Amino acid sequence: MKCTCTHRAPLIIAAAVMLCVPVVGCASSSSRTGGSAQTQIDPAIAYAQRRKEEALKHYNMASQLHLDGSTEEALNEYRKALELDGKLYAAWNNMGQLLMADGNYADAVSAYKIASGLEPTDPRPEYNIGLAYQKVGWANDSYTYFENALDRDPNYLPALRGLIRSSEMLGMGNEKIMNHIRNAQLRETDNQWRDYLSTQYFRVQAILDN
Repeated sequence: MKCTCTHRAPLIIAAAVMLCVPVVGCASSSSRTGGSAQTQIDPAIAYAQRRKEEALKHYNMASQLHLDGSTEEALNEYRKALELDGKLYAAWNNMGQLLMADGNYADAVSAYKIASGLEPTDPRPEYNIGLAYQKVGWANDSYTYFENALDRDPNYLPALRGLIRSSEMLGMGNEKIMNHIRNAQLRETDNQWRDYLSTQYFRVQAILDN
């Protein structure tokens, strides 16, 4: 059963909206007092603000290129954005998606790890690392990162699917895995995955019965 990442385009669009909000709120470089005097912003603050605004321009351009399927151009724009602002979580995560799709798992994992550190409550970067490791057949490592993702959100369905698949690859079966299977069964809507989860339920139950 192939694990697929289903949140790519929504993450790009949502991130673009989310990251643009603070820029709108701080775009003014001066404020009027008493109808005439202007308060100047510290040059260092103004410089940092301009860099963030320029980073967002490159990020938004990269997001559109990403959606259009222009991989190399999108990667170049993500890199430009990150050179200006290395804390753009969505840029790191989306760049990781492009690198993984291109088979560059090492650089994809590096990008996801940075994204994970920037957003320590978001399960998606840890899930994506697990998916990269699963694709190269590293079942132990993938299991660990899917588990990390579930520590952040126990109901994150892609990570539930991934962990159950990795447990099958490892021939593992215990009460914790059974609980993950039950949780996934309650949330799954895809018939193919429902059939798979049913098979895994009986596989793990057989291990527990012995």
